[in-house]
Amino acid sequence: MEYNSVLKRGQIVEGRVIKVEENTIYLDIQQFTEGKIHLDNYDKPAPTTFIGLVEIGQVVKAKVQKIADEPAQILLSRLPLLIDEKFEKIKDLVTSGETVTAKVKAAKEKGLVLMYAGHEAFLPYSLLDYDLVKEKDQLRGKMLEVQMIEATSRGRSKRVVASRKAIFERERQEAYEERLKLRQHELETINTGDIIKGVVDKIEKHAATIRFDHVVGLLRISQVSHHRIDKIEDVLSLNEEVEVKVIKKEGNRLDLSMKALLKTPYEIFYETHHINDEIEGVVFQKLPFGIIVEVDKDVRGLLHKNEFSWNPNDNFESYVKIGDPITLKIIQMDAKKERISLSKKALADNPWKNVTVKRGDIVKVKVAEVEEKGIKVEVQGVLGDIPISELATEKINRPADYFAVGDEVEAIVTDCNKNQWHMTLSIRQVKEKVERASFEEYLDDEKQEGGTNIGDLFEEHFKN
Repeated sequence: MEYNSVLKRGQIVEGRVIKVEENTIYLDIQQFTEGKIHLDNYDKPAPTTFIGLVEIGQVVKAKVQKIADEPAQILLSRLPLLIDEKFEKIKDLVTSGETVTAKVKAAKEKGLVLMYAGHEAFLPYSLLDYDLVKEKDQLRGKMLEVQMIEATSRGRSKRVVASRKAIFERERQEAYEERLKLRQHELETINTGDIIKGVVDKIEKHAATIRFDHVVGLLRISQVSHHRIDKIEDVLSLNEEVEVKVIKKEGNRLDLSMKALLKTPYEIFYETHHINDEIEGVVFQKLPFGIIVEVDKDVRGLLHKNEFSWNPNDNFESYVKIGDPITLKIIQMDAKKERISLSKKALADNPWKNVTVKRGDIVKVKVAEVEEKGIKVEVQGVLGDIPISELATEKINRPADYFAVGDEVEAIVTDCNKNQWHMTLSIRQVKEKVERASFEEYLDDEKQEGGTNIGDLFEEHFKN
């Protein structure tokens, strides 16, 4: 019984393996009998067999679990030692910085609880990848690569702290360097003038960021459309695929354009309109030399003042207002200069083009208007003026007392300017011409008869 007084339960012993069975190994520990270790006391989790795991002659350290006399046996266990051994290994990991794999046991308020080598390790969220923090509730049971950064003990209490900071920073750096490499390679394949497809990655007030495989470019609001855009988001959406043209490449910067791939409003207009087409427009701006007319969205043409009317006295600009609709004819288009010339008078007939009378012609005319200071008469489809002083040989105070609309009279053209739409006539000079002709005929008759007569007396009067 002296061996019992020496060996105590809980004592740490060391022995050499003298026998190996499938479920048990036997150790010579220099006591009254050999010590035995069963599979479930050798390791955790327990191995399936000792055969091939432990060799005879191998030295094993264990803790005394039970001492019995009848039958005589000493039961040993390695499990209590394993906990301390594994904690020592964890301390070594703190020193070495080696990366190990641990299992997530739970997600707490301030961090994850991990299990490694039979010990709990705490992983604060501040030392965990940002993406994993967002998914913390789905991490239970998953394996994570970590580094042990603290392993301390106070009595039976042990504290182990894990971290992924160095791991995810390294992964982040490696990913960054890989992105730089891929980005540089892609940049080398992109040139000014290239047309490529990308995805709207970001929308800001004055521009959108377009992402390609590994490169991004800037699409300014002014390059989205030929038409004015107040908000980019009214035209583009996040993750929308767009086709753009590289209009400038400077170092790593790409300036992009969508409108460079689109026909301009003028190009579209030229495709659907032609010279001599009649179109509807809106007065956009009034200038000293004419009127700017918007004939389609962001398409403007010039109505020059010379094209207002055939009538040079027509002050069209004075009564038309900005925003007024107007019908015009296209008389000229210049696609390269984006110019459109318009005409209002081309839609009307020029009544003076058929006027053939000239100064000195005596014509029959019809009274069109009777005014206080004269009358207007129709001559070959146009109006001419006969002043009150030219209505008769005698003085007339009220033309309405002598003429009515529709009357036909004979008058002589005293002035005719087709370009200025101006014609004046005289009834008085026609009558005087008739009187002169009659008088001269009378004189001829008197001369043939001889002698002095009343015609001689008034000859000077008719000469005046």
